[in-house]
Amino acid sequence: MYQYHIPVFSRFQWLNHNLVIKVLSKLLIYKGRGRRGYDKVYLFRLLIYKQLMSCSYRDLESISSIDYSTFIKFRQRLIKKQWFTKVFQSLTRVIAKNLKDLNLILDSSFVKTYSGKNEQGSEYSGYKEKNGFKLHQIIDFETRLPLLQTVTGGAQADVVLGEKLIRAGQRDWKAHSLAADKGYDAQDLVWQTKQKWEFCRVAIPIRKTTQKLTLEEQKKSYNYYQKARERCLDQTLINQRTEIERYFSRKKRVFHLGEERTRGLKNFQTNCYLTSIMEILEFLATPDTLLLIFTRLPREFGE
Repeated sequence: MYQYHIPVFSRFQWLNHNLVIKVLSKLLIYKGRGRRGYDKVYLFRLLIYKQLMSCSYRDLESISSIDYSTFIKFRQRLIKKQWFTKVFQSLTRVIAKNLKDLNLILDSSFVKTYSGKNEQGSEYSGYKEKNGFKLHQIIDFETRLPLLQTVTGGAQADVVLGEKLIRAGQRDWKAHSLAADKGYDAQDLVWQTKQKWEFCRVAIPIRKTTQKLTLEEQKKSYNYYQKARERCLDQTLINQRTEIERYFSRKKRVFHLGEERTRGLKNFQTNCYLTSIMEILEFLATPDTLLLIFTRLPREFGE
């Protein structure tokens, strides 16, 4: 309906796409108890608008004539029900099952606190010399869609959370490859990947064990041989990892992750799930997308 049209820039017109509204209507269902109130799909789309335009709740009130406190309460209610987490898992579960070949990329991105100071759940990163959080993700190379993610303090080890994400992956995924940087150079991670997906090629460069050895000398060592025999060191496959760097850059530049005026790990986690849901909805509204992926959405979501 026209009154539910949200004025956005042309590159964000996917927010008004009929298919996006249809999918959200399956995820935000009125249970029939109490006063019906405002349309939940419209409220959630306005929360997306707030994220895209980096505006305030007062700005939402000015364009929708809905009191700003309604949006705050609506968001808090969704957080309490763990709605963002459940919807992300439901959408990614359907996507992963329907993609023929998954070329996975694993990495993390550090996001400093909005206040620039210590906040609940944040940690000081000596490498970045800042307080903040880390978003750990596994994405698909072809579609550039997030499949798995978790959020921690900014000082957590990448390889430990990488192993956790791999354990969370589904065994029936058609994982063709997994690429990551040297920060994930650990035999346990490679072993867990092979146990999860037998025919998955692991493309992780081998870290130098000592600076005294040249690369050619290192390649002749027994340690290098033992690591290399379990991995695919094809440079083309290794270079795919840079795609996730562009993915994180767009997540911060276009979807404004880390610029929200919120505090604490719990709010940052919600913002991470929100931006990932937005990326999936944007993909859904683009031409020639995999529309059949979402035909089983209600059943997968447990309705």
